[in-house]
Amino acid sequence: MAQITDRERRVGLHLPLDVSGQETTGASFRDSTQTLNISGGGLCFETHRELTVGARLALQIQLPPPLQKHFGGQATYKARAVVCRAERASDRDVARVGVRFLGEL
Repeated sequence: MAQITDRERRVGLHLPLDVSGQETTGASFRDSTQTLNISGGGLCFETHRELTVGARLALQIQLPPPLQKHFGGQATYKARAVVCRAERASDRDVARVGVRFLGEL
């Protein structure tokens, strides 16, 4: 089965993404969003949540049929990740969050 672990160039790919973890307040959350880009080492997505660098997240990435063959036929890739970057522009309600994969769930 393929793993998303090697660091590679980012690819602009919009895949459905479920994210769960804790906000800066300590409150647990679970949201559905989509990836903005993805690489072998991590991905980027947008969220309304307040996340800090170092926060641990659980990700579930919905894989389209052409990618499923690289993941043992799985329709969903489940991974643990850590927030490496969280930026919110002053004129936007959402933050762009970059995460690094830590391994499969």
